Amino acid sequence: MKLFDKAEWIWLEDIEKVNAYATFIDTVSADPAAGRCTLYISVDTNYALYINGELNEFGQFADYPFDKVYDVLDITAALKAGENEVEIRCWHQGDDSSTIRGETAGLIYVLTQEKDTGSGERAILAASSTAIRGYADTRYTMGAGVEKVSGQLGYSFRCDDRIDPRANTRKVIQTDKAKPVRARPIKKLIVGDDEPVLLTVNGGFTEAKSGGTLGQRMQYAALAYGGISHTRRLPSERGVKLTAPEDSQGIFALIDTGRENAGVLSLDIELENDCEILVGWGEHLEDMRVRAYVGGRNFCASYHARAGRNRFIHTFRRLGMRYMQIHIYAKSANIFYAGIRTTDYPLESEKVFSCADSLHTKIDEVSRRTLLMCMHEHYEDCPWREQALYSMDSRNQMLCGYYAFDEYDFPKASIRLMAQSLRDDGMLELCSPARVAITIPSFTAIFLTQAAEYLQYSGDVDFLREIFPALETIAQGFMRRLGNRQGLLTCYAEPQYWNFYEWQTGLSGSISGSVPPEKMTFDAPLCAFVSMGFNSLGNICAALGEYEKAQTYVDAHFALNEAINRYFWDADKGAYASYIRGAGAPLPTAEDAELERFHYAELTNALIVCCGAAGEHEGRERRVLKALKDETLIPVTLSHSIFKYEALMQEPEQYARYVFGDIAGKWGHMLSNNATTFWETIDGALAFGDAGSLCHAWSAIPIYFYHEYAAKLGGEITGLYECGISDK
Repeated sequence: MKLFDKAEWIWLEDIEKVNAYATFIDTVSADPAAGRCTLYISVDTNYALYINGELNEFGQFADYPFDKVYDVLDITAALKAGENEVEIRCWHQGDDSSTIRGETAGLIYVLTQEKDTGSGERAILAASSTAIRGYADTRYTMGAGVEKVSGQLGYSFRCDDRIDPRANTRKVIQTDKAKPVRARPIKKLIVGDDEPVLLTVNGGFTEAKSGGTLGQRMQYAALAYGGISHTRRLPSERGVKLTAPEDSQGIFALIDTGRENAGVLSLDIELENDCEILVGWGEHLEDMRVRAYVGGRNFCASYHARAGRNRFIHTFRRLGMRYMQIHIYAKSANIFYAGIRTTDYPLESEKVFSCADSLHTKIDEVSRRTLLMCMHEHYEDCPWREQALYSMDSRNQMLCGYYAFDEYDFPKASIRLMAQSLRDDGMLELCSPARVAITIPSFTAIFLTQAAEYLQYSGDVDFLREIFPALETIAQGFMRRLGNRQGLLTCYAEPQYWNFYEWQTGLSGSISGSVPPEKMTFDAPLCAFVSMGFNSLGNICAALGEYEKAQTYVDAHFALNEAINRYFWDADKGAYASYIRGAGAPLPTAEDAELERFHYAELTNALIVCCGAAGEHEGRERRVLKALKDETLIPVTLSHSIFKYEALMQEPEQYARYVFGDIAGKWGHMLSNNATTFWETIDGALAFGDAGSLCHAWSAIPIYFYHEYAAKLGGEITGLYECGISDK
């Protein structure tokens, strides 16, 4: 018998299709002393498990409807002899974002007990069916009218705890979904206790105007300083008693966790009267408050508390933050706790870099923290604004993680999610497991290199064989576009493609709209990414014993490199151009033909070195490396500086000191500006219309260069002395 044969996918009748909260209750008779009790559970979108009223576990693995994953939870210790109430609270997003693919709602579970006979037999104690109780959790405002944290993340929440959560019973119905097929491929997150925080300042607030979103209400409220309490550390057994100034609308308080964190909201507040509490979260206080609203995003939620003591945990939305701001619409309150319970991924190993220069040791430490804050259900770009899995971001994360954590299950799970996102056009979805209107061709190209690097570090040939059809489909798609284009790749003209390379002038492309014929270009960065991809796939084929295919892709790699050299090299500039104008017409074949080459960037030239094209013509690589060191080209950004540094480390004796000096300058700048994790770009919070992320794991790249080069080459070459790698 298969695991879920006796279980049904269930949901509630007559409930919102999007942003819906449903709870299911099963009464289970158990004798935990008779053998281990295991709950197997899967849901769309997320769940929180309560046993006899106590929170036990939460957090569905991010997956696809055609490959549902179930959690395996040992709940023996939570059960008591006799009847037990098993309560499963569910949240269903229902529409697309960058983190979730909107699909059919549902919950399925089966609770088994091993028979104490040594035979491995299991008795079924409970299974999901239409016979169990269910209710709509109307404490939560449901539907699409609730503010979204961001377009990438999806909905915030509004919860009114004055409402009886079990008052709105609904009929439990069966839903049509494929049964789960495999267990969670990575470990469950470690949920901490209430994270120690500091109540930094408090006072009164008055809303600037009525109405607006939750984020706007907090962002634009007038704040009045009310002093600092002598007891400021939370959690506190006695609490911190606060009162609002007479002319204010209520109490505000600012909470500092001390460093960038990720976790779920936890409140413990005592009130004399029912009232609303706004909770905002953010990474800095550059506005002299938490930036709760920026560019249409709402980093704010609403909780309506009851008179008396309120303990509230919201497990369905993970917060990325350092600071929390609360607005309590009351004249007095006693705060026992306001902050988060951390949700960190458990790591068995952590490799630490150290050297005589303590700055580089600190950069390595903060880089590892940056990676950890972006590891949850999969690799994510940032914990605050998006929490999305991108191939380019995660390529940096994985490469650094191989050295820092010596861990392979986590990157393997993320790579599988991306491979499963393959679209009909041979591209990956922009984010996985999601459905996004646009995608980035260069991000699909780097996935081939990402897969090859996983094979290089893990040796997991079987997994590469599993995803090989997706890799080959990607490569064949690029090869078809090379036909009749002088062996080069043009930008993608259709509106569903974003010709993005990095967040730099002339390289960031346009997110929407097709490219008209007169603006079509041949793109050197894309050609270089694809060249690296062809070479990577050739190496994968060789490892799989597919030698004929390996030769095909290696030949394609060299042919593309030859075309890059023929058309993009500018002898007068001593560098490669990023673009050639006029891609709609055939290019001249003569090497000295007049072409409209333009845009000369560090990224473009570094990529052409990394794909091997520059080294195929005498003198060109030397000139490019000098230009990279002399900084005469459009600069590379933090995330893509990995390519610049890797290019320069082709000649470490000449350029290693520059590389590590540049790391000290840029990453040291972030540390000197109080970074506890590394930023999305060097502009920090000012980037992207004041929505720049201060924790972006693609900027953890110093780890790779410390471990791969500094610890191996020695101080005479790198300028870093007494370097070593040790276990934490």
